[in-house]
Amino acid sequence: MKRISIPIGTSGQELVYEPDVLRHFSRNRQFSSPSKEAGGQLFAKFVGSSIRIVVATGPYPSDKRTRVSFAPNRALENKEIRSMFKRGLHYIGDWHTHPEKRPKPSAIDVASMRDCFQKSTHRLNFFVLSIVGNEQARLCISTMLCNQSACILIDEQH
Repeated sequence: MKRISIPIGTSGQELVYEPDVLRHFSRNRQFSSPSKEAGGQLFAKFVGSSIRIVVATGPYPSDKRTRVSFAPNRALENKEIRSMFKRGLHYIGDWHTHPEKRPKPSAIDVASMRDCFQKSTHRLNFFVLSIVGNEQARLCISTMLCNQSACILIDEQH
């Protein structure tokens, strides 16, 4: 699987999904009707003008999952953020699956990421929200940038 690079507006920056992250997304897609949403956190390295997403975590047994919802174990995620930071990786957002071919964020997804951005201690201009669909032929990802006031769709890989 090749990396995916997404330009971030006219900033000169790019968001890069590394192959290991894309494979993790692919393994967790919801293909069958009883499969539950999966999700986790995204961790990145900042390399020049690139934000390279190198690790996607989760899901974990302690997460609450249904066919159409995902609620992570936030205490575990907070520990994970501290552990990854010690390894030089920065928390930059969340990912989860949707049981649809072309994933679209729900109002709950948007509100949750805006709230997370506002309550977190960081120096970022935005968090990333990646939603993974269940298209069989290819990996479909909707990528959004979120801050306290808005979430903006920057790319749909379909």
